[in-house]
Amino acid sequence: MNKRELQRHLYSLRLGYDQLSKAHQIEVTSLLIRTSHACLEQLRDDLHESDAATNRRKAKKRETELDTKPPLSPVRVAEPSKPRKPKYSGNHAPSARR
Repeated sequence: MNKRELQRHLYSLRLGYDQLSKAHQIEVTSLLIRTSHACLEQLRDDLHESDAATNRRKAKKRETELDTKPPLSPVRVAEPSKPRKPKYSGNHAPSARR
C-alpha cells in the first residue's frame, strides 16, 4: 500500500467514524493504535540496528586509521656540568694571610 492509498483510507475512516457503533469505534481505534505501535517498534529497531552498524564501522575505522598528529619530539636535558671551583677575589681567599 502506498502513501496516497493509506491517506485516502484514513480520510474515509474519519468521515464515517461518527456513523459507527461504539463497539466498532473502540475496535477500529484499538486496531489503529496496535498498528501504529507495531510500525513504531519496527522503525525504532531499524534505526537502532543502523546506529549499531554505524558505531561498529566507526570503531573499526578508528582502529585502522593513522594518527594525524605528529609525534612529540623528545625532550632534551642538558648534561650536568662539572662542579666549578669558587672564584675568590681580594683578601677572602683561603690562602690569604690573616
